[in-house]
Amino acid sequence: MAKGDCFVFLDFAFNQVPAGRVIIKLFLDVAPKTAENFRCLCTGEKGMGQLGKLLYYKGSRMHRVVPLCMVQGGDIVNGDGTSGDSIYGEYFPSEAREVEHTEPGMVGLSIDSSGRNSSQFYITTQPCPHLDDQNVVCGKVVKGLDVIQDMSEIPRENDIPQGDIVICDCGELKPGEPWCLEENDGTADVYPPWPNDWNGSVDEHLLTGVIRDINGSGHIFYHKQSYQDAERKYKKVLRYIDWFIEKSSKRADNSFMEFRYNVLLNLCAVRLKLNKNAEVIQHSSEVIAHNPDNGKAFYRRACAKLALKEYDGALQDLKIAYKLHPNDRSIRNTFEAAKRKRQLYLNKEKLFYSRAFNNVH
Repeated sequence: MAKGDCFVFLDFAFNQVPAGRVIIKLFLDVAPKTAENFRCLCTGEKGMGQLGKLLYYKGSRMHRVVPLCMVQGGDIVNGDGTSGDSIYGEYFPSEAREVEHTEPGMVGLSIDSSGRNSSQFYITTQPCPHLDDQNVVCGKVVKGLDVIQDMSEIPRENDIPQGDIVICDCGELKPGEPWCLEENDGTADVYPPWPNDWNGSVDEHLLTGVIRDINGSGHIFYHKQSYQDAERKYKKVLRYIDWFIEKSSKRADNSFMEFRYNVLLNLCAVRLKLNKNAEVIQHSSEVIAHNPDNGKAFYRRACAKLALKEYDGALQDLKIAYKLHPNDRSIRNTFEAAKRKRQLYLNKEKLFYSRAFNNVH
């Protein structure tokens, strides 16, 4: 860390599920007033602001996600992008614009219609040269950029995220203080949420142990019925596997790829619990395309189709699953239940159309 460097962190949660830590280097030498405002809002050291709210990003929401551009937050007053406050008063004028928005991860303060700054900020997800003449860049993401990119893909309507994106913690990192990017939940998963922030090498033997640790953590949360955490862990395993495949100079061996398909089935199991049936169909279909004799994949796809009232498709998959596993009681019981539900559905349809035609004069 060079003399004068200043680093802050933002810990994000998506719908109450931890998403990861973002480390930002602040440009105190380039935009000292703007960067100091951001730093103090990360620490909360200034207490109450002029508008009666804590000058603190902790607990505030990311209220705007602009596709292929930026994510925006920091409205510590209303939480919806209509207000803000700063350590200098409600607003303060912009400093000189010396740093351009040349890459993803540039951090700057949003301006109002009069070109003034407060607490609202943005983080770019790609180069944004159209912002160069408007906004002051006060920092840059140095770790955790994938958290921001993931945030930018959250479902939205009119750029408003359909779900809570909250800064659950934030602060300043002093010289020599660990950045704590790794998970710390009491399981064997002690790795950052995103592999690009991991300091390990692209070594298949090493990574095999890593993904088994993360996968085992997912199992622990699944058995605790903490399904959102289990889902997060299984998604993390897939990220590490896909990262290795992309980074590795040699093709991953078959056992490595088989592990990936097993993780997809784990993800199917937890997403069935979360009623994410469309995703279950997608993942199980990927496994079936790789191995048409995987009865577990057919069974989990059938369960998802059954939940979506796609009875014929569910019965077709259950027949295949039962043929592959003729002694599995779960498959047999689900098959019988699916037949009953299909018949009830047909009976209701028959009754509906019968009444409709009888009312025609």
